[in-house]
Amino acid sequence: MDVIVIGGGHNGLTAANYLAMGGLKVCVLEQRHIVGGAAVSEEFHPGFRNSVASFLVSLLRNEVIEELRLSEYGYSATVVETGFYPDSNGDYLLLNGDDLHDRREIARFSNSDFDNLNDFHTVVDKVGAVLSEQWLREPPRLHGGGVSDLLDAVKLGLDIRKLDAEARWRFLQFFLGPPDTIIERWFDSEKVKAMIAASITPGNYASLQQPGASLAMLHHAVGEVAGEKGAWGIVPGGMGTITQAMAKSALDKGVDIRINASVEKIIVESGMVKGVRLLGGEELFAPIVAANTDPNRTFLKLVGKEHLPDAFARDIEGFRQESASLRINLALSGLPDFACLPGTELAEHHRSSMMMVESKDHIEQAYASAKLGIPANPPIIEALIPSTMDDSLTDEPDTHVMSLLCKYMPYELADGEHWDDAKPRVFEQIMDHVQTMVPNIREIVVGHQCLSPLDLERMFGMTRGDICHGKLEPDQLFSARPHPDAAQYSTPVKGLYLCGSGAHPGGGVTGAPGRNAAKKILRSL
Repeated sequence: MDVIVIGGGHNGLTAANYLAMGGLKVCVLEQRHIVGGAAVSEEFHPGFRNSVASFLVSLLRNEVIEELRLSEYGYSATVVETGFYPDSNGDYLLLNGDDLHDRREIARFSNSDFDNLNDFHTVVDKVGAVLSEQWLREPPRLHGGGVSDLLDAVKLGLDIRKLDAEARWRFLQFFLGPPDTIIERWFDSEKVKAMIAASITPGNYASLQQPGASLAMLHHAVGEVAGEKGAWGIVPGGMGTITQAMAKSALDKGVDIRINASVEKIIVESGMVKGVRLLGGEELFAPIVAANTDPNRTFLKLVGKEHLPDAFARDIEGFRQESASLRINLALSGLPDFACLPGTELAEHHRSSMMMVESKDHIEQAYASAKLGIPANPPIIEALIPSTMDDSLTDEPDTHVMSLLCKYMPYELADGEHWDDAKPRVFEQIMDHVQTMVPNIREIVVGHQCLSPLDLERMFGMTRGDICHGKLEPDQLFSARPHPDAAQYSTPVKGLYLCGSGAHPGGGVTGAPGRNAAKKILRSL
Protein backbone atom coordinates (compact mmCIF):
# COMPACT_ATOMS: atom_id res chain seq x y z
CA MET A 1 0.00 0.00 0.00
CA ASP A 2 1.39 3.40 -1.00
CA VAL A 3 -1.13 5.83 0.51
CA ILE A 4 -3.77 5.68 3.22
CA VAL A 5 -6.53 8.29 2.94
CA ILE A 6 -8.32 9.01 6.21
CA GLY A 7 -11.95 9.91 5.55
CA GLY A 8 -14.16 8.97 2.61
CA GLY A 9 -15.75 12.38 2.17
CA HIS A 10 -15.70 14.09 -1.20
CA ASN A 11 -12.17 15.47 -0.79
CA GLY A 12 -10.79 12.15 0.41
CA LEU A 13 -12.35 10.37 -2.55
CA THR A 14 -11.09 13.07 -4.91
CA ALA A 15 -7.54 12.68 -3.58
CA ALA A 16 -7.77 8.88 -3.85
CA ASN A 17 -8.82 9.12 -7.49
CA TYR A 18 -5.94 11.37 -8.50
CA LEU A 19 -3.40 9.33 -6.52
CA ALA A 20 -4.58 6.15 -8.23
CA MET A 21 -4.38 7.92 -11.60
CA GLY A 22 -0.76 8.61 -10.69
CA GLY A 23 -0.10 4.89 -10.31
CA LEU A 24 -0.24 4.58 -6.51
CA LYS A 25 -1.97 1.88 -4.48
CA VAL A 26 -4.51 3.67 -2.30
CA CYS A 27 -6.71 2.66 0.61
CA VAL A 28 -9.55 4.94 1.81
CA LEU A 29 -10.73 4.48 5.40
CA GLU A 30 -14.24 5.75 6.24
CA GLN A 31 -15.57 5.63 9.80
CA ARG A 32 -19.25 5.45 8.81
CA HIS A 33 -21.22 2.71 7.06
CA ILE A 34 -21.29 4.77 3.87
CA VAL A 35 -18.78 6.98 2.06
CA GLY A 36 -19.52 10.62 1.37
CA GLY A 37 -18.81 12.51 4.56
CA ALA A 38 -21.14 15.50 4.71
CA ALA A 39 -22.03 15.04 1.01
CA VAL A 40 -24.24 12.01 1.55
CA SER A 41 -27.81 10.92 0.82
CA GLU A 42 -29.63 8.77 3.37
CA GLU A 43 -33.13 7.78 4.41
CA PHE A 44 -33.94 9.84 7.52
CA HIS A 45 -37.60 8.75 7.85
CA PRO A 46 -39.26 5.71 6.27
CA GLY A 47 -39.87 6.52 2.61
CA PHE A 48 -38.02 9.85 2.73
CA ARG A 49 -34.42 10.40 1.60
CA ASN A 50 -32.40 13.59 1.50
CA SER A 51 -28.95 15.13 1.41
CA VAL A 52 -28.35 14.82 5.13
CA ALA A 53 -25.85 17.66 5.56
CA SER A 54 -24.71 19.69 2.51
CA PHE A 55 -27.64 20.07 0.12
CA LEU A 56 -26.68 22.40 -2.74
CA VAL A 57 -23.95 22.09 -5.36
CA SER A 58 -22.09 24.97 -6.99
CA LEU A 59 -18.44 24.97 -5.97
CA LEU A 60 -17.51 21.52 -7.29
CA ARG A 61 -14.69 22.25 -9.70
CA ASN A 62 -15.26 21.53 -13.37
CA GLU A 63 -11.74 20.11 -13.51
CA VAL A 64 -12.71 17.48 -10.92
CA ILE A 65 -15.98 16.66 -12.69
CA GLU A 66 -14.25 16.24 -16.05
CA GLU A 67 -10.97 14.59 -15.00
CA LEU A 68 -12.74 12.00 -12.83
CA ARG A 69 -15.46 11.55 -15.50
CA LEU A 70 -18.12 11.89 -12.82
CA SER A 71 -20.93 12.28 -15.35
CA GLU A 72 -20.18 8.76 -16.61
CA TYR A 73 -20.68 7.50 -13.05
CA GLY A 74 -24.06 9.15 -12.52
CA TYR A 75 -23.37 12.77 -11.61
CA SER A 76 -25.55 15.55 -12.98
CA ALA A 77 -26.90 18.82 -11.60
CA THR A 78 -30.00 20.95 -12.09
CA VAL A 79 -29.84 24.72 -11.62
CA VAL A 80 -32.09 26.21 -8.95
CA GLU A 81 -33.24 29.26 -10.89
CA THR A 82 -35.08 31.22 -8.20
CA GLY A 83 -34.21 32.86 -4.88
CA PHE A 84 -37.02 33.30 -2.36
CA TYR A 85 -36.74 35.52 0.73
CA PRO A 86 -39.88 35.31 2.90
CA ASP A 87 -40.17 36.94 6.33
CA SER A 88 -42.47 36.65 9.32
CA ASN A 89 -44.26 39.90 8.42
CA GLY A 90 -45.84 38.30 5.36
CA ASP A 91 -43.53 40.02 2.89
CA TYR A 92 -41.00 38.50 0.51
CA LEU A 93 -38.63 38.88 -2.41
CA LEU A 94 -38.77 36.40 -5.28
CA LEU A 95 -35.96 36.77 -7.81
CA ASN A 96 -35.71 34.47 -10.83
CA GLY A 97 -33.10 36.09 -13.07
CA ASP A 98 -35.59 37.66 -15.47
CA ASP A 99 -34.62 41.34 -15.55
CA LEU A 100 -38.13 42.70 -16.05
CA HIS A 101 -39.57 40.53 -13.27
CA ASP A 102 -36.73 41.19 -10.83
CA ARG A 103 -36.72 44.96 -11.44
CA ARG A 104 -40.44 45.06 -10.73
CA GLU A 105 -40.01 42.87 -7.65
CA ILE A 106 -37.22 44.95 -6.12
CA ALA A 107 -39.04 48.19 -6.98
CA ARG A 108 -41.57 47.29 -4.27
CA PHE A 109 -38.78 48.19 -1.84
CA SER A 110 -36.43 50.49 -3.77
CA ASN A 111 -36.33 52.15 -7.18
CA SER A 112 -32.53 51.93 -7.32
CA ASP A 113 -31.58 48.58 -5.80
CA PHE A 114 -32.12 46.50 -8.94
CA ASP A 115 -29.36 48.47 -10.67
CA ASN A 116 -27.33 48.49 -7.45
CA LEU A 117 -27.63 44.71 -7.26
CA ASN A 118 -26.43 44.27 -10.84
CA ASP A 119 -23.47 46.58 -10.23
CA PHE A 120 -22.65 44.72 -7.02
CA HIS A 121 -22.77 41.33 -8.74
CA THR A 122 -20.50 42.64 -11.50
CA VAL A 123 -17.86 43.53 -8.91
CA VAL A 124 -18.35 40.28 -6.99
CA ASP A 125 -17.93 38.31 -10.21
CA LYS A 126 -14.67 40.12 -11.02
CA VAL A 127 -13.21 39.72 -7.55
CA GLY A 128 -14.53 36.17 -7.22
CA ALA A 129 -12.85 35.21 -10.49
CA VAL A 130 -9.47 36.17 -9.01
CA LEU A 131 -10.17 33.99 -5.98
CA SER A 132 -11.35 31.12 -8.15
CA GLU A 133 -8.07 31.21 -10.09
CA GLN A 134 -6.22 30.52 -6.83
CA TRP A 135 -8.31 27.53 -5.80
CA LEU A 136 -6.33 24.99 -7.81
CA ARG A 137 -2.97 26.60 -7.07
CA GLU A 138 -0.79 25.70 -4.14
CA PRO A 139 -0.52 28.83 -1.97
CA PRO A 140 2.99 30.31 -1.71
CA ARG A 141 5.02 29.56 1.41
CA LEU A 142 5.33 32.21 4.08
CA HIS A 143 8.24 30.37 5.72
CA GLY A 144 11.37 29.58 3.72
CA GLY A 145 9.79 29.78 0.29
CA GLY A 146 11.80 29.32 -2.87
CA VAL A 147 11.55 30.53 -6.45
CA SER A 148 8.30 28.64 -7.12
CA ASP A 149 6.65 30.30 -4.12
CA LEU A 150 7.81 33.69 -5.35
CA LEU A 151 6.34 32.96 -8.77
CA ASP A 152 3.03 31.91 -7.19
CA ALA A 153 2.90 35.18 -5.26
CA VAL A 154 3.65 37.08 -8.47
CA LYS A 155 0.82 35.23 -10.26
CA LEU A 156 -1.63 36.31 -7.56
CA GLY A 157 -0.38 39.88 -7.83
CA LEU A 158 -0.76 39.83 -11.61
CA ASP A 159 -4.29 38.45 -11.32
CA ILE A 160 -5.22 41.30 -9.00
CA ARG A 161 -3.54 43.82 -11.32
CA LYS A 162 -5.83 42.63 -14.14
CA LEU A 163 -8.79 44.04 -12.22
CA ASP A 164 -9.87 47.58 -12.94
CA ALA A 165 -9.17 50.20 -10.27
CA GLU A 166 -12.61 49.99 -8.66
CA ALA A 167 -12.54 46.18 -8.52
CA ARG A 168 -9.09 46.28 -6.85
CA TRP A 169 -10.48 48.67 -4.25
CA ARG A 170 -13.49 46.41 -3.67
CA PHE A 171 -11.14 43.41 -3.45
CA LEU A 172 -9.45 45.08 -0.47
CA GLN A 173 -12.81 45.93 1.07
CA PHE A 174 -13.93 42.32 0.93
CA PHE A 175 -10.68 41.16 2.51
CA LEU A 176 -10.35 43.79 5.19
CA GLY A 177 -13.69 45.52 5.69
CA PRO A 178 -16.82 44.46 7.58
CA PRO A 179 -19.85 43.26 5.56
CA ASP A 180 -22.04 46.00 7.00
CA THR A 181 -19.89 48.73 5.44
CA ILE A 182 -20.07 47.04 2.03
CA ILE A 183 -23.82 46.50 2.25
CA GLU A 184 -24.56 50.07 3.33
CA ARG A 185 -22.35 51.39 0.52
CA TRP A 186 -24.26 49.50 -2.18
CA PHE A 187 -27.92 49.23 -1.18
CA ASP A 188 -30.85 51.38 -0.05
CA SER A 189 -33.71 49.11 1.00
CA GLU A 190 -33.63 47.09 4.20
CA LYS A 191 -35.09 44.07 2.40
CA VAL A 192 -32.27 43.89 -0.16
CA LYS A 193 -29.69 44.63 2.54
CA ALA A 194 -30.99 41.66 4.54
CA MET A 195 -30.82 39.43 1.45
CA ILE A 196 -27.17 40.30 0.82
CA ALA A 197 -26.25 40.16 4.50
CA ALA A 198 -27.67 36.64 4.76
CA SER A 199 -25.27 35.46 2.08
CA ILE A 200 -22.35 35.68 4.54
CA THR A 201 -24.00 33.26 6.98
CA PRO A 202 -23.82 29.74 5.40
CA GLY A 203 -20.81 28.01 6.95
CA ASN A 204 -19.75 31.24 8.62
CA TYR A 205 -20.01 32.28 12.28
CA ALA A 206 -19.47 36.01 12.19
CA SER A 207 -20.96 39.42 12.81
CA LEU A 208 -21.75 41.90 10.05
CA GLN A 209 -19.38 44.24 11.89
CA GLN A 210 -16.44 41.84 11.71
CA PRO A 211 -13.61 42.85 9.35
CA GLY A 212 -12.98 40.22 6.69
CA ALA A 213 -16.27 38.36 7.22
CA SER A 214 -17.30 39.30 3.68
CA LEU A 215 -14.83 36.72 2.38
CA ALA A 216 -17.40 34.00 3.06
CA MET A 217 -19.74 35.78 0.64
CA LEU A 218 -17.05 35.71 -2.06
CA HIS A 219 -16.16 32.10 -1.27
CA HIS A 220 -19.73 31.05 -2.02
CA ALA A 221 -20.09 33.27 -5.10
CA VAL A 222 -17.48 31.69 -7.37
CA GLY A 223 -19.39 28.55 -8.28
CA GLU A 224 -21.01 27.27 -11.44
CA VAL A 225 -23.70 24.76 -12.35
CA ALA A 226 -24.25 23.45 -15.88
CA GLY A 227 -22.16 26.29 -17.30
CA GLU A 228 -24.11 29.00 -15.45
CA LYS A 229 -21.70 31.17 -13.44
CA GLY A 230 -22.69 31.95 -9.86
CA ALA A 231 -25.53 29.42 -9.94
CA TRP A 232 -26.47 26.86 -7.31
CA GLY A 233 -28.16 23.58 -8.02
CA ILE A 234 -29.42 20.25 -6.80
CA VAL A 235 -28.05 16.82 -7.66
CA PRO A 236 -30.69 14.20 -8.54
CA GLY A 237 -30.62 11.61 -5.77
CA GLY A 238 -29.04 14.12 -3.41
CA MET A 239 -25.47 15.13 -2.72
CA GLY A 240 -24.58 11.50 -2.12
CA THR A 241 -24.79 11.02 -5.88
CA ILE A 242 -21.57 13.06 -6.14
CA THR A 243 -19.63 10.95 -3.68
CA GLN A 244 -21.05 7.67 -4.96
CA ALA A 245 -19.84 8.68 -8.43
CA MET A 246 -16.42 9.49 -6.96
CA ALA A 247 -16.33 6.14 -5.16
CA LYS A 248 -17.25 4.22 -8.32
CA SER A 249 -14.58 6.09 -10.25
CA ALA A 250 -12.03 5.27 -7.54
CA LEU A 251 -12.98 1.59 -7.41
CA ASP A 252 -12.50 1.36 -11.17
CA LYS A 253 -8.97 2.68 -10.65
CA GLY A 254 -8.21 -0.05 -8.11
CA VAL A 255 -8.68 2.01 -4.94
CA ASP A 256 -9.51 -0.05 -1.84
CA ILE A 257 -12.39 1.58 0.08
CA ARG A 258 -13.12 0.34 3.60
CA ILE A 259 -16.21 1.45 5.51
CA ASN A 260 -16.76 1.14 9.27
CA ALA A 261 -13.02 1.74 9.58
CA SER A 262 -12.51 4.48 12.15
CA VAL A 263 -8.93 5.70 12.58
CA GLU A 264 -7.90 6.02 16.22
CA LYS A 265 -4.30 7.12 15.71
CA ILE A 266 -1.82 8.13 13.04
CA ILE A 267 1.35 6.16 13.74
CA VAL A 268 4.41 8.43 13.84
CA GLU A 269 8.00 7.37 14.52
CA SER A 270 10.99 9.73 14.55
CA GLY A 271 8.96 12.48 12.88
CA MET A 272 7.79 10.24 10.03
CA VAL A 273 4.37 8.75 9.39
CA LYS A 274 4.25 4.96 9.38
CA GLY A 275 0.54 4.25 9.03
CA VAL A 276 -2.62 4.25 11.14
CA ARG A 277 -4.24 2.32 13.96
CA LEU A 278 -7.98 1.64 13.77
CA LEU A 279 -10.45 1.42 16.61
CA GLY A 280 -10.12 -2.17 17.71
CA GLY A 281 -6.35 -2.18 17.32
CA GLU A 282 -5.77 -3.14 13.67
CA GLU A 283 -2.73 -1.40 12.20
CA LEU A 284 -2.24 -0.50 8.54
CA PHE A 285 1.07 0.70 7.19
CA ALA A 286 1.97 3.09 4.37
CA PRO A 287 4.70 5.71 3.84
CA ILE A 288 2.09 8.37 3.05
CA VAL A 289 -1.11 9.29 4.89
CA ALA A 290 -3.52 11.89 3.46
CA ALA A 291 -5.91 13.18 6.12
CA ASN A 292 -9.33 14.40 5.05
CA THR A 293 -10.05 15.12 8.71
CA ASP A 294 -10.06 18.70 10.01
CA PRO A 295 -6.82 20.26 11.37
CA ASN A 296 -7.81 19.98 15.04
CA ARG A 297 -8.72 16.31 14.75
CA THR A 298 -5.75 15.49 12.52
CA PHE A 299 -2.98 17.08 14.54
CA LEU A 300 -4.23 17.18 18.13
CA LYS A 301 -6.16 13.90 18.29
CA LEU A 302 -4.80 11.56 15.61
CA VAL A 303 -1.13 12.64 15.59
CA GLY A 304 -0.76 14.05 19.11
CA LYS A 305 1.12 17.11 20.29
CA GLU A 306 4.08 14.96 21.32
CA HIS A 307 4.92 14.46 17.63
CA LEU A 308 4.60 18.14 16.68
CA PRO A 309 6.78 21.22 17.16
CA ASP A 310 5.56 23.06 20.26
CA ALA A 311 4.84 26.33 18.46
CA PHE A 312 2.97 24.54 15.67
CA ALA A 313 0.81 22.63 18.16
CA ARG A 314 -0.06 25.84 20.03
CA ASP A 315 -1.03 27.53 16.78
CA ILE A 316 -3.26 24.62 15.74
CA GLU A 317 -4.95 24.81 19.15
CA GLY A 318 -5.77 28.41 18.23
CA PHE A 319 -7.10 27.56 14.75
CA ARG A 320 -10.72 28.65 14.95
CA GLN A 321 -13.26 25.96 14.14
CA GLU A 322 -16.98 26.61 14.56
CA SER A 323 -19.74 27.38 12.08
CA ALA A 324 -22.68 27.47 14.54
CA SER A 325 -24.79 25.39 12.17
CA LEU A 326 -27.75 23.09 12.86
CA ARG A 327 -29.32 20.93 10.13
CA ILE A 328 -32.93 19.81 9.95
CA ASN A 329 -34.47 17.45 7.41
CA LEU A 330 -38.27 17.41 7.28
CA ALA A 331 -40.50 14.68 5.84
CA LEU A 332 -43.65 16.35 4.50
CA SER A 333 -47.05 14.95 3.52
CA GLY A 334 -47.61 17.91 1.17
CA LEU A 335 -46.24 21.28 0.09
CA PRO A 336 -45.68 24.19 2.48
CA ASP A 337 -48.35 26.91 2.28
CA PHE A 338 -46.47 30.20 2.61
CA ALA A 339 -48.37 33.11 4.16
CA CYS A 340 -46.83 35.56 1.69
CA LEU A 341 -47.65 33.41 -1.36
CA PRO A 342 -50.61 31.21 -0.34
CA GLY A 343 -51.34 27.89 -1.99
CA THR A 344 -50.25 24.27 -1.94
CA GLU A 345 -50.12 23.77 -5.70
CA LEU A 346 -46.52 23.53 -6.91
CA ALA A 347 -45.31 27.05 -7.72
CA GLU A 348 -42.07 28.83 -8.53
CA HIS A 349 -41.29 29.72 -4.92
CA HIS A 350 -41.51 26.06 -3.87
CA ARG A 351 -38.71 25.26 -6.35
CA SER A 352 -36.44 28.01 -5.07
CA SER A 353 -33.46 28.37 -2.81
CA MET A 354 -34.89 30.09 0.25
CA MET A 355 -33.39 32.37 2.87
CA MET A 356 -35.57 33.16 5.86
CA VAL A 357 -34.10 36.37 7.27
CA GLU A 358 -35.91 39.35 8.77
CA SER A 359 -33.30 42.09 8.56
CA LYS A 360 -29.66 42.94 9.15
CA ASP A 361 -30.54 43.49 12.80
CA HIS A 362 -31.93 39.95 12.91
CA ILE A 363 -28.50 38.64 11.90
CA GLU A 364 -26.72 40.77 14.51
CA GLN A 365 -29.14 39.72 17.24
CA ALA A 366 -28.73 36.06 16.29
CA TYR A 367 -24.95 36.40 16.41
CA ALA A 368 -25.02 38.20 19.76
CA SER A 369 -27.24 35.48 21.20
CA ALA A 370 -24.96 32.70 19.96
CA LYS A 371 -21.89 34.38 21.45
CA LEU A 372 -23.61 34.11 24.83
CA GLY A 373 -24.18 30.40 24.28
CA ILE A 374 -27.88 30.83 23.49
CA PRO A 375 -29.22 29.32 20.24
CA ALA A 376 -30.57 32.11 18.05
CA ASN A 377 -34.33 32.46 18.37
CA PRO A 378 -35.26 33.05 15.65
CA PRO A 379 -32.30 31.73 13.66
CA ILE A 380 -31.31 32.61 10.11
CA ILE A 381 -32.59 29.73 7.96
CA GLU A 382 -31.45 28.64 4.52
CA ALA A 383 -34.02 26.21 3.09
CA LEU A 384 -34.78 24.07 0.06
CA ILE A 385 -37.51 21.63 -1.01
CA PRO A 386 -35.43 19.44 -3.35
CA SER A 387 -38.27 16.97 -3.97
CA THR A 388 -40.02 19.64 -6.06
CA MET A 389 -37.23 19.08 -8.59
CA ASP A 390 -36.36 15.44 -7.83
CA ASP A 391 -39.20 13.01 -7.15
CA SER A 392 -36.78 10.16 -6.41
CA LEU A 393 -36.40 11.42 -2.84
CA THR A 394 -39.78 10.15 -1.61
CA ASP A 395 -41.67 6.90 -2.14
CA GLU A 396 -45.21 8.28 -2.24
CA PRO A 397 -46.54 10.84 -4.76
CA ASP A 398 -47.16 14.40 -3.56
CA THR A 399 -44.87 13.97 -0.55
CA HIS A 400 -41.77 16.07 -0.07
CA VAL A 401 -38.55 16.61 1.84
CA MET A 402 -37.33 19.98 3.07
CA SER A 403 -33.80 20.94 4.10
CA LEU A 404 -33.17 23.62 6.72
CA LEU A 405 -29.73 25.00 7.58
CA CYS A 406 -30.21 26.99 10.78
CA LYS A 407 -27.57 29.54 11.67
CA TYR A 408 -26.11 30.93 14.87
CA MET A 409 -26.41 27.74 16.90
CA PRO A 410 -23.36 27.69 19.21
CA TYR A 411 -21.47 24.49 19.95
CA GLU A 412 -21.11 25.37 23.64
CA LEU A 413 -24.39 26.25 25.35
CA ALA A 414 -24.87 28.64 28.26
CA ASP A 415 -24.92 27.33 31.82
CA GLY A 416 -23.34 24.05 30.76
CA GLU A 417 -26.49 22.78 29.06
CA HIS A 418 -25.93 19.72 26.86
CA TRP A 419 -27.09 19.77 23.24
CA ASP A 420 -28.85 16.42 23.64
CA ASP A 421 -31.06 18.03 26.29
CA ALA A 422 -31.50 21.33 24.44
CA LYS A 423 -32.21 19.92 20.98
CA PRO A 424 -35.95 19.15 21.37
CA ARG A 425 -36.62 22.65 22.70
CA VAL A 426 -34.51 24.32 19.99
CA PHE A 427 -36.23 22.28 17.28
CA GLU A 428 -39.64 23.46 18.51
CA GLN A 429 -38.43 27.08 18.59
CA ILE A 430 -37.26 26.76 14.99
CA MET A 431 -40.56 25.24 13.94
CA ASP A 432 -42.44 28.03 15.72
CA HIS A 433 -40.51 30.55 13.63
CA VAL A 434 -41.02 28.65 10.39
CA GLN A 435 -44.74 28.53 11.19
CA THR A 436 -44.91 32.34 11.11
CA MET A 437 -44.07 32.05 7.40
CA VAL A 438 -45.56 28.61 6.68
CA PRO A 439 -48.79 28.31 8.74
CA ASN A 440 -49.40 24.69 7.73
CA ILE A 441 -45.90 23.41 8.48
CA ARG A 442 -46.81 21.42 11.60
CA GLU A 443 -49.78 19.82 9.82
CA ILE A 444 -47.60 18.41 7.04
CA VAL A 445 -44.50 17.31 8.98
CA VAL A 446 -44.64 13.52 9.37
CA GLY A 447 -41.04 13.01 10.47
CA HIS A 448 -37.81 14.88 10.98
CA GLN A 449 -34.09 14.64 11.59
CA CYS A 450 -32.39 17.34 13.65
CA LEU A 451 -28.59 17.49 13.76
CA SER A 452 -27.09 19.85 16.33
CA PRO A 453 -23.49 21.08 16.07
CA LEU A 454 -22.62 18.24 18.46
CA ASP A 455 -24.43 15.72 16.22
CA LEU A 456 -22.51 17.01 13.19
CA GLU A 457 -19.28 16.48 15.12
CA ARG A 458 -20.28 12.96 16.14
CA MET A 459 -21.63 11.87 12.77
CA PHE A 460 -19.07 13.41 10.43
CA GLY A 461 -16.06 13.99 12.70
CA MET A 462 -16.17 17.76 12.18
CA THR A 463 -14.67 19.43 15.24
CA ARG A 464 -17.25 21.65 16.98
CA GLY A 465 -19.63 20.89 14.11
CA ASP A 466 -17.70 23.19 11.76
CA ILE A 467 -18.94 22.41 8.25
CA CYS A 468 -15.98 24.28 6.72
CA HIS A 469 -13.25 22.62 8.85
CA GLY A 470 -12.17 26.08 10.02
CA LYS A 471 -13.47 29.62 9.79
CA LEU A 472 -13.18 31.36 6.43
CA GLU A 473 -11.42 34.47 7.71
CA PRO A 474 -8.39 36.33 6.30
CA ASP A 475 -5.87 34.94 8.79
CA GLN A 476 -7.08 31.38 8.15
CA LEU A 477 -6.94 31.34 4.35
CA PHE A 478 -4.40 30.87 1.56
CA SER A 479 -0.86 30.56 2.95
CA ALA A 480 -2.15 30.45 6.53
CA ARG A 481 -4.70 27.63 6.17
CA PRO A 482 -4.43 25.98 8.59
CA HIS A 483 -0.86 27.12 9.37
CA PRO A 484 2.06 28.47 7.32
CA ASP A 485 3.90 25.17 7.91
CA ALA A 486 0.96 23.11 6.60
CA ALA A 487 -0.60 25.37 3.98
CA GLN A 488 0.93 23.53 1.02
CA TYR A 489 -0.75 20.24 2.07
CA SER A 490 2.48 18.76 3.50
CA THR A 491 2.93 19.01 7.27
CA PRO A 492 5.71 18.98 9.89
CA VAL A 493 5.24 15.18 10.05
CA LYS A 494 7.06 13.71 7.06
CA GLY A 495 4.67 11.73 4.88
CA LEU A 496 1.51 13.26 6.39
CA TYR A 497 -0.58 15.47 4.11
CA LEU A 498 -3.85 17.37 4.50
CA CYS A 499 -6.46 16.83 1.79
CA GLY A 500 -9.63 18.20 3.42
CA SER A 501 -11.44 21.51 3.75
CA GLY A 502 -9.11 22.59 6.56
CA ALA A 503 -6.53 23.12 3.81
CA HIS A 504 -6.58 25.66 0.97
CA PRO A 505 -8.99 26.81 -0.41
CA GLY A 506 -11.40 25.90 2.40
CA GLY A 507 -14.93 24.66 2.84
CA GLY A 508 -17.71 23.68 0.50
CA VAL A 509 -18.10 20.70 -1.82
CA THR A 510 -15.27 21.72 -4.15
CA GLY A 511 -12.88 18.80 -4.55
CA ALA A 512 -10.08 21.38 -4.72
CA PRO A 513 -8.18 20.45 -1.54
CA GLY A 514 -8.30 16.77 -2.48
CA ARG A 515 -7.06 17.41 -6.02
CA ASN A 516 -4.36 19.83 -4.90
CA ALA A 517 -3.09 17.54 -2.14
CA ALA A 518 -2.90 14.53 -4.47
CA LYS A 519 -0.93 16.51 -7.03
CA LYS A 520 1.43 17.70 -4.27
CA ILE A 521 1.98 14.09 -3.14
CA LEU A 522 2.65 12.91 -6.69
CA ARG A 523 5.15 15.74 -7.25
CA SER A 524 6.98 14.78 -4.06
CA LEU A 525 7.68 11.20 -5.18
